Amino acid sequence: MVNAKLIFGGIEGGGTHSWIVLMDGRGEKVAELEGPSTNHWLIGMTECQSRIRQLVDDAKQMAGLPQDTTLEGLGLCLSGCEDEESNNRLAAGILHTYPNLARNVVVGSDTLGSIATACQNGGIVLISGTGSNALLLNPDGKTYRCGGWGHLIGDEGGAYWIAARAIKLLFDEADNMVDPPFSTTELKQIVYTHFELQDRMGMLDHCYRSFQKAKFAGLTAKISEGASQGDPMCARLLYDAGFALGRHVSALSRHISETLLTTDEGLQIVCSGSVWKSWEHMRAGFVDGIQPRCDRDRVIAKFTLLRLAVGTVTSALGAIYMGAKEAGYDLPRDYTRNVRPFFTYVQPTPVSLAKVAALTPKTTPRNTPKNTPRSTPLSTPKMRQKFTHDVEEEEQANGHSNGHANGHSNGHSNGHANGHSNGHSNGHANGHSNGHANGHNNGHSSDYELGYAAGFANGQASVFENAHANGAGNGFNCPHAANLLDASSSR
Repeated sequence: MVNAKLIFGGIEGGGTHSWIVLMDGRGEKVAELEGPSTNHWLIGMTECQSRIRQLVDDAKQMAGLPQDTTLEGLGLCLSGCEDEESNNRLAAGILHTYPNLARNVVVGSDTLGSIATACQNGGIVLISGTGSNALLLNPDGKTYRCGGWGHLIGDEGGAYWIAARAIKLLFDEADNMVDPPFSTTELKQIVYTHFELQDRMGMLDHCYRSFQKAKFAGLTAKISEGASQGDPMCARLLYDAGFALGRHVSALSRHISETLLTTDEGLQIVCSGSVWKSWEHMRAGFVDGIQPRCDRDRVIAKFTLLRLAVGTVTSALGAIYMGAKEAGYDLPRDYTRNVRPFFTYVQPTPVSLAKVAALTPKTTPRNTPKNTPRSTPLSTPKMRQKFTHDVEEEEQANGHSNGHANGHSNGHSNGHANGHSNGHSNGHANGHSNGHANGHNNGHSSDYELGYAAGFANGQASVFENAHANGAGNGFNCPHAANLLDASSSR
């Protein structure tokens, strides 16, 4: 039963700003305003509680409510609130210190608030701003996360990560460590202009003496502009970012409830952060990255990407919904007003990894080192993939079609067939087996992560395909049948 006299509050708290929304029992917004940071790791637990009380008081004043009004439920979705124990401590502290502020208080992460705002029964939120993070919420309330570990050891697909890889690519090219597949002339100009450099030595000051992560992250928008103007190297960096973000979802697929996969919309993925503005350049990489990498990853037959409605919705709404649920009240809500779908992908037919594996040749390449897992490379099928950028159009690169480089076809280079390099087979390089190269394991090479080598996605190095050569990852073939990509569609 609807009770219009009840008041519920929700706060979305960031490291810099916070937003609070109040709603009445009919689900009508009565107040919304911005306030300071409420990250208790930055300001301390006591100050965090004090700021939350002040935000609620200010919102009640804006709504014309008496200051002694007690909220029926208060939801807090705050950055830094990833730990259940500290979340419970924050909620208990508010109830103890300010007993008349709210009858029910629940605390969760800011990522959880985004899912609650957009999805009634759960889903995935995928954040790509300065950093990156992914969180899965299943209908039973269980959550699983992937990423979000900061720029030193994570944040794949985030703005800082994209910029740092662009800069490293320029350094590695100058040192003859890598040979990029496209000219870096335009990329170099973008980097030098952004950091006001005369030479690459000037970059070291920005990296070490006067490091500013936001300065690095700001470079990504300019890389996106370069991609929009047709520069293939800039576009490739964004393809890689899309691939990395898709891998977050694929990694979480092992925990996804079947209920979330069988809705009419398929798996709902809420996308948040400024990097998603470059979606057209990331789309092909994302579709590739979300495909199963091994038999533990699940095939996601259909998924829909969503954005919160621009200018009208924050995840403070999701915090309100959580507060109402904590209070046992069924608050009226319309999720269609909160989100805007912008991309839907459908597999043309149900596909299992067993079916994909059936496409793999059963013969093992010659000269396979002894005691090496027999992981046979999957020959690269021709793709009819509708890319939205100029990096790859039906697998063309630098005028060579179907992944051919320097006149060598089917992934062969320098007379080595079937993805072999320097006489080493099955993705082995420099005597290292199982996809390891130069002491880096699990698909890492020269500090490039996620099976990328020399800054290129999907385990490809120097136009070697199918995750072979120079650190391709973990012996997997990235077995996503190419014909699945034809079904991608955008709304």
